[in-house]
Amino acid sequence: MKATGHRGDPGRKWSSSAANGLPAGAATGIRGHPAQGRPLWPHPMVRALCYGSLNPDLIHTVESLPMPGDDTFSERADLVCGGGGANAATALATWDVETTLIGNELGTDPLGLWMLDRLARPHLDLRWVRSSEDAGTPHCVVLITADGDRTIVSTGYGRTRWQPVPDRAWHGVDVVLVDGYSAEAGSTVAARAVERGIPVVGLDAAGATIEHSTIVVRSRHEHPDPESTRRLAEDGHDVVLTDGAGPVSAWWDGDRLQVRPPVITAADSTGAGDVFAAMIALGLGSGWESRQTLRMATAAGTLLALRGRAAGMPALQDIASLAEDLSVH
Repeated sequence: MKATGHRGDPGRKWSSSAANGLPAGAATGIRGHPAQGRPLWPHPMVRALCYGSLNPDLIHTVESLPMPGDDTFSERADLVCGGGGANAATALATWDVETTLIGNELGTDPLGLWMLDRLARPHLDLRWVRSSEDAGTPHCVVLITADGDRTIVSTGYGRTRWQPVPDRAWHGVDVVLVDGYSAEAGSTVAARAVERGIPVVGLDAAGATIEHSTIVVRSRHEHPDPESTRRLAEDGHDVVLTDGAGPVSAWWDGDRLQVRPPVITAADSTGAGDVFAAMIALGLGSGWESRQTLRMATAAGTLLALRGRAAGMPALQDIASLAEDLSVH
């Protein structure tokens, strides 16, 4: 299987040692929309609402994943904001999209206070995130090997309370992203968005959330049976299926599309699917056509995996530069 890299060099492997993690000669500008002549840049009035999980992630880089009974040593540890809702919202805010984040309650414990402090940034509205003394903050421990293999241990979600979206939080919203981990609460949010005529991106959506989603974004890691995704498409749903380093497949607007991401050595792929879905939401809210949205989303997920969340969310300019080198078939 031939890797897709820089134009004219199909076998090129991308590395974070290159400037900005991009190959020399990659485009630095943002080209106009090929079909409509519109600039490929978020409209200043695009406003997003992300609903989903919020939790700190403690990431350990280890030589190998431990076997039962083993002791292992961490070569590096990073504490980062995690959860599908939080990852997507942080990415959108990094791209200057006015974004509201709502999801599970946080505790007033040190992890909850740390989470709110680290999430605070321009363009991210946290006023509706509720903290309660009787709510423990859920968190995850992530073990990652040098070759990108990982194991995630989650705790606290069994007793999590999910917040409703207040009426005022809907004001001016152009697109909604719902994280599948929010389950029934998320499906209610998706249904309310549909009632308001707002498009919905269902991130690893299931059940009723699928029926309310304008487009469903799935990962093969979460949905290993490709036939279930094809059945969704055959039933008339627009669906995108990511597959780690494998090709991204999409059934969108009646077209069957595929994008092959460049070959990279992943620093930490956790959250790459969330960032991918965030870019789908941005494209949906901005009115981009499906092929350009897929290129941008694939580039966004690739750069996040290449650099890892500890390095921060990839900049929109870097994403657009990489997207120029990707092809949709």
